Amino acid sequence: MNKITKARKYNSSKLQELLDEVTPLEMEQTKIKMQLAARIEDFMRAKGWNKSQFAAKLGKNPSEITKWVSGTQNFTIDVLTEIASILDIEITALFGKQQIQVIYRKEIVVNAVASEASIKLTTPYEQEEGVFGTCFYVSEGVNSNYSQLYQMENGQNRK
Repeated sequence: MNKITKARKYNSSKLQELLDEVTPLEMEQTKIKMQLAARIEDFMRAKGWNKSQFAAKLGKNPSEITKWVSGTQNFTIDVLTEIASILDIEITALFGKQQIQVIYRKEIVVNAVASEASIKLTTPYEQEEGVFGTCFYVSEGVNSNYSQLYQMENGQNRK
């Protein structure tokens, strides 16, 4: 029977010094490379291919595939496109979580009913009164030609 052991926590001052020299950006870059390598290997294994078979499909050496899945490779977009094409997946699938598979789709129809507006706007043409009608607003202290004409028509001569 195999015995499963727990990982031990190991503290080393030299190891801590090395880790302190790594910038957050370098740490994120390494994390992304490792995730990408794992995704490529997952897709490769889902097809039932080992490294040699995958290399043969791509026309590459198996040692290059080993380097890819180690998580240290800086991929070009051309290489990633080639990998995605051979794996028959979208290139974005290499970077994201697994896509959600739609199992059941239902069409929903929403009918909207328009209600009458609560504010009715009136124009001078609707009331069939002169050009300015009764909806013309006159504020105190405004002496424009329009307000003077309105005041004169309505017998409000204020100056």
